[in-house]
Amino acid sequence: MANGKITHYYDFSRVRSYGARYLMVVGSRGTGKTYGAKRIAIKNAIEKGEQFIYLRRHRVEQKGRFTFFDDIAHEFPGYEFSVQGNNAVMRLEGDKKWQTIGYFCVLSISQAQKSTAYPLVTTIIFDEFIIENPQIRYLDNETVVFNNFYLTVDRYKDKTTVFMLSNSASIMNPYMLKWNIRPTSEFVRAGDGFIVCHFANDTQFRNDVAQTRFGKFIMSTDDAYADYAVNNKFKDNTDDFIGKKSGRADYYCTIRTKNGCFSVWTDLPMFTIQEYRPKHETMYCIDHKSMKAGDIYVKPNDRIMQLLRNRWRRGLILFDTPKARNTFTEIFK
Repeated sequence: MANGKITHYYDFSRVRSYGARYLMVVGSRGTGKTYGAKRIAIKNAIEKGEQFIYLRRHRVEQKGRFTFFDDIAHEFPGYEFSVQGNNAVMRLEGDKKWQTIGYFCVLSISQAQKSTAYPLVTTIIFDEFIIENPQIRYLDNETVVFNNFYLTVDRYKDKTTVFMLSNSASIMNPYMLKWNIRPTSEFVRAGDGFIVCHFANDTQFRNDVAQTRFGKFIMSTDDAYADYAVNNKFKDNTDDFIGKKSGRADYYCTIRTKNGCFSVWTDLPMFTIQEYRPKHETMYCIDHKSMKAGDIYVKPNDRIMQLLRNRWRRGLILFDTPKARNTFTEIFK
């Protein structure tokens, strides 16, 4: 902290050392994740002639692109920066000609732009990949759409690194669900090393925030907000209703959902729903898009779902993981 102000940006050196291509960084609000990524992208443009893409999910989220350089231009004296349409441009002071160094892209319309070539792009900054705003929605099959976008840019050349940046909003997002990423340690690898996720725990940042007036205010009045905004704790990664089935529990069925399959066990009056699955199963499917041969399709008002919903309403269901609990809480609601 300098002059009573937090002067801090995220250092990507450790997460980059893993050699992954998808670098997911989930940290407290205000730790400078976007600033640090922009700094890398601009330095690559100046020193190597490379380009970057600043990616958001929907068009409305790119309305603020014209301020992209406002907070960071001072770090590069002798250069001028601007945003012209959907292009990020740069020039030496005194020059007349602008040079394109980046593009502002929208994931939701990327499928219609597969023929676009980005031979000089080596960095993609995907900001707020975990949704916080309830008015914003994930795309259908978003991980597939994102992988397609990456392929459009990279063209199997292994030249492109993605900085996927977010605050700790929810572990129930399509990326962590699809790639089975959970905050079990500070760095989590997935996809045979193609992905690494850093659940950033910045002690210095927390200490600095604690010295600010707003930091003192939220820490004394709103523990939940402080945990999310400062302490990097996911709102939906609690221990509520988390537990293991008893040794007396009998297998009841397995339910396929859009988030995977979960086994159901009974030890009346309690039920337990687990990610663990037995060798022999009776498979019910509640998501018609996930149906497979041999599944029995059930609707929300079918008997088995009514039974489980009634138990859930009475607090008589335990889950072995937050993922299982959050999946069925969403279903039962």
